[in-house]
Amino acid sequence: MIEDSATDAELALRAFKRARIAHPLRVISSGEQAWDYLDLQLSGMSGLDFLSKIKIDPRTWEIPVVSLSMTKSAPAITMCLQRGVVAHIIKPVDLAALLRVTRKLKLKLTRLPTEPSPSAKDSVST
Repeated sequence: MIEDSATDAELALRAFKRARIAHPLRVISSGEQAWDYLDLQLSGMSGLDFLSKIKIDPRTWEIPVVSLSMTKSAPAITMCLQRGVVAHIIKPVDLAALLRVTRKLKLKLTRLPTEPSPSAKDSVST
C-alpha cells in the first residue's frame, strides 16, 4: 500500500484485518519507494504517473489499485478510474468506508476462514 498518512495507513490495515485478508500488507510512503520495492527502477512520479506505469507494465498491470485521495474533483476521479483504479475513496477515511470497499473488491487475495460464532458452536451436536 502506498500511503503517506500514518493514520490512513492504520485504518486500511485495520480494514484488511477485519475483512480477514491473509496476505501481508506493506505500507510504503511514496511512488518512488513503491517502484524501488517492486524493483522496477522508476522514479520522480506523481500518483497518476505511478498508476499509469503500473497499469501498462506487464509485471504489475494485474495489481488491484484503490485510490485514497482528498480530491473530490470529478475529472481527477475519472482520470484515476480510466487508469485502472478499482475503487476511489475520498479522505478523510473512516473505517466503515474502508470495510465496505475491502469487502466488495474482487481481489485475488486469500481470506482467512470465518470462525463460527459461539452460538453456532453450541448448536452443533457431537
